[in-house]
Amino acid sequence: MAGSLNSNSVLWAVDEATGKDASGATATIPTNKEVYGAAVGYKVARGEIALDGTNPTSVAHGLTTCVAFTATLKGTAAPGTSTSVLTANINGSNVDVYAWKPTSTTDTTLTASGGTETFYWTAIGT
Repeated sequence: MAGSLNSNSVLWAVDEATGKDASGATATIPTNKEVYGAAVGYKVARGEIALDGTNPTSVAHGLTTCVAFTATLKGTAAPGTSTSVLTANINGSNVDVYAWKPTSTTDTTLTASGGTETFYWTAIGT
């Protein structure tokens, strides 16, 4: 599925194989990374990377200007005393991602993590 716009600039799902939306109408699928509707002119960059254990791990987002960034740990298991929280700081052409873990199973105070877990990231900008 891909996104496309109707005449009201509303994003909706389009089947890439058929080029049709849920109603069966033919839709135009944008070929660039631009976001339409309320965020005209913005682009979305995304990826998957592993923490490098240095805290922070720097991510090159590839945008001219980054205005928003999210990071989510990859996985399905509870983190236990491994990296459990990611925070980020937009820093020019990079975003510094900081990893945090509980001090121990009995002390949930967060401390810097030297973990190497993989995470997904999304950046929005121009």
